[in-house]
Amino acid sequence: MSITTSFHQPHQVIKFSLGSKEFLRRIDIEPAEDGGEGVTIYHIYPTLDQWVGREVPDDVNPRSHDENALKGAVPQAIEKTLTNNPGDFYLANRGETVLAKSVKFDPQSATVEIVLTECKGEDAIHGVADGGTTDAVIARVQKAVAKTTPFRKHPASEMPHFLRKARIHLEVIVGLEERERIGVLVQGRNTSRQVKSWTLADFKGSFDWIREILERPGSSFAGKIGYEENADKDVNILEVLCILTLFHKEYDSKGKAPTVAYSSKGRMDSRLTNPDLLPGYEGLAPILVDTLRLHDHVYATFFAAYTKARPGGKPGRRGSGENRIFPREERTLPLTGKKASHTVPTGVLYPLLQSLRAIVEYDSNGKAAWKTDPIKFFDRNSAELMDNLLGQLDVVGDNPQTLGKTRTAYTALYDRAKLLAYEQLP
Repeated sequence: MSITTSFHQPHQVIKFSLGSKEFLRRIDIEPAEDGGEGVTIYHIYPTLDQWVGREVPDDVNPRSHDENALKGAVPQAIEKTLTNNPGDFYLANRGETVLAKSVKFDPQSATVEIVLTECKGEDAIHGVADGGTTDAVIARVQKAVAKTTPFRKHPASEMPHFLRKARIHLEVIVGLEERERIGVLVQGRNTSRQVKSWTLADFKGSFDWIREILERPGSSFAGKIGYEENADKDVNILEVLCILTLFHKEYDSKGKAPTVAYSSKGRMDSRLTNPDLLPGYEGLAPILVDTLRLHDHVYATFFAAYTKARPGGKPGRRGSGENRIFPREERTLPLTGKKASHTVPTGVLYPLLQSLRAIVEYDSNGKAAWKTDPIKFFDRNSAELMDNLLGQLDVVGDNPQTLGKTRTAYTALYDRAKLLAYEQLP
């Protein structure tokens, strides 16, 4: 069996024999333009004596695949099809979606090589994005076959017929590395996933204090926020927690930055239930409504600030081809109804918004208040803060995803806002 895996940083390589070139197809779905990489999709059908379950990390996938998650009816049905009807496995199972850095195919040996980078941890952008349950079931079956021997070392002569017969459909996507687009893929593909932890957190009442503020009689936010996984709302509680995280006082310490708000949206609920972090969130209760309004104000006035910072600049032209950073697209922000003329990526908006943490102060009980009106402070200093932000964006090559994870961009903007507050406030 010719499959090898390299776990040496900075990348991981999955290599396996396909048997024939007829089991691979390539589509350049978004052709590369202006030196960019584009997006390419490969459809690959290896047999399950070649593809090894759980060799590719699934950190980019929000669904849980531990043993407790594999005891339900769906995993059992997958295993039954694999063992009893292996020839129809690729028909009965929708397969797996893998995000990768590159795919290489050697037509002489019919060998496929999939290269992954950034496939571990909360910031993962490569790995199994969908089909993790299938992958875990395959791994469980293969483990039962190989017993104590690693499956890749199991003798081909002892390989059961159903693993040599069954094929898995792999959809491998190369070039999709923008976190917001990955989020769209993951959310859309995982429609049947188990209940998320933040739904359970809501059931246990962890969000009650936030709900009481936002849903109180007369609140302009009442009815606009979803507190459970499948709520039919434009904004969910995780987005609210991300915005609060930008203002959490733990990031006032020198050198710290709330990049986690951008990179780990799906895990925000675990921070809210962390006893060490909870007081910092509850301390923001007095300014919770203001922070949400401030978010929409900064978004809606982003391009007015851009024009002030870079007169004559054309924000709509940043980026290339279909990958413009700030596409001109009028939208109404769901929380406040404010109008925005362009789309602003979260990876660009968050470093700017969190700089306004510089004008938050705390009383003796740990309750937050503004040192001055935050909207007026932003409007007065928007050109200078925007110029700093665009400089940071230049440094990362106009890549919003990289900016959203770059600690120095956050700290530079926060330090600048802090200096402006020191110069202007009593």
